[in-house]
Amino acid sequence: MARLAVKEANMRATRMQGQTTQQLLQRVKDLKYWSGEIDRELADVKEEHDDLLRCYRRLQLCLDITGRATRCNESCLAVRRKKVQVGDHTSDRVDLELHKEKDLMSETVRGMKEIAGKVERQLEVNQAARKNLMRDLTLKQEAISLDHRSVSMGVDGNKTVTRTPDGDRLDFREGAPLQRMSEYSEWIENTGNNLNYAARARVHSRKIGQKLAQTIREMAQQLRTEAIAVESLLKDSVRNWQEWKDNLHSQVNGKDKEIKNADGAIEEISFSLRQKSGPLQVALSRQNQRGLRPGIELCNDKAQHALHQELMMLKGTFLSLENQLDKAKESRKKLENDRDKLQRKLEICDHNLTIDNEILRQIRSSYPHEIQLSGFLLSETKDHR
Repeated sequence: MARLAVKEANMRATRMQGQTTQQLLQRVKDLKYWSGEIDRELADVKEEHDDLLRCYRRLQLCLDITGRATRCNESCLAVRRKKVQVGDHTSDRVDLELHKEKDLMSETVRGMKEIAGKVERQLEVNQAARKNLMRDLTLKQEAISLDHRSVSMGVDGNKTVTRTPDGDRLDFREGAPLQRMSEYSEWIENTGNNLNYAARARVHSRKIGQKLAQTIREMAQQLRTEAIAVESLLKDSVRNWQEWKDNLHSQVNGKDKEIKNADGAIEEISFSLRQKSGPLQVALSRQNQRGLRPGIELCNDKAQHALHQELMMLKGTFLSLENQLDKAKESRKKLENDRDKLQRKLEICDHNLTIDNEILRQIRSSYPHEIQLSGFLLSETKDHR
C-alpha cells in the first residue's frame, strides 16, 4: 500500500508538472505572438514617425525659403519707396500688389508655424507611443526568457535532482505574492491599449503628413501665382514708363525745334529792326534839318508832307517789329519753361524706369520658384539638414 501510494503521488506530480509545462509553453507562444505584433507596430510607427520627421524638415526648409521670399518682397518695397510719385500714390498697382503679396506671405508663415506646432506635438505623441511599445516589448522579452527557463527546469527536473538552498527541508513556500501580480485581463488590456495608442498615433501621423504636404503645395502655388502677378505688373509698369519716356523724348525734341524756330524769328526781327533803324535815323535827321529853314521858308510843303509820312511809316514799322520781338521773346520763354517741365518729367520717368528695371531684373530674379517653396530641392534640403 505504501509503494502504491508513493507511485500514485509521483504520477500525479509528474502529470501536474506536465500540465504546468504545457501551460508555460502556451504562455511563451502567446508572449511571442504579442511580441511579434508589438515589433511590427514598432516598425510601422517608426516608418510613419520618420516620414513625419522628413515632412517636418521639409516644412522648416519651406519656412526658410519663404523667409527669403519675404526679404525679396521687403527689398522691392524699399526700392519702390525711392520712386518719385506721379499723380495719386494709391493708384500704383505694383505697390498694391506688393503689399498684397506681403500680407499673403505673413499669412503663409503663420499657417506654416501653426502646422509646425501640430507636427511637433504629434512627434512627441509618436515618441511616447514608441516608448510604451519598447517598454512593453522589453518586459515581454524578459518574461519569455524567464518562462523558457521555467520550462527547461520542468523538463530537466525529471532527470536531475534539484536541491533547495535549505537542503532537504521542503517547506511549502508560495513564491511571489499574488496580490502583487496583475490579472490576465489587465495584461491583455495593457498590451491592447499600447497597440491601439500606437496605431492611433500612426494613423494621425499619416494624416498630418498628407495634410502638411498638400498645404505646403497649395501655399507654394498661391505664393508663386502672386509672384507672377507682381512680375507681370512690373513688366507692364516698365513698358508704360518706357512708352512715356519715348513720348517725352519726342515732345522735348519738338520743343527744341520750336525754340530753334523762335530763336530764328527773334534773330530775323532783330535784324529787321537793325535795318529799319538806319532809314529812321535818316528821316529824323532830314526832318530836323528842314526844321532849320528860315522865316517864311519853314512851310508845310509837299516835301514836308512826304517826309512826315515816311517818318510815321518808319515809326509804325519799328514799333510793330518791337512788339513782334517782345511777343517772340515771351513765346520763347514760355517754350523754354515748357521744355524744362518736360525735361523734369523725363528725368522722373527715367528714374522710375531704372528702379522698376532694377526690381524686375535683379531683386525679383532671386525670388524662389514654386519647387523651392514646396521644399523639393535636394541640394537645399541637404544644406538645411
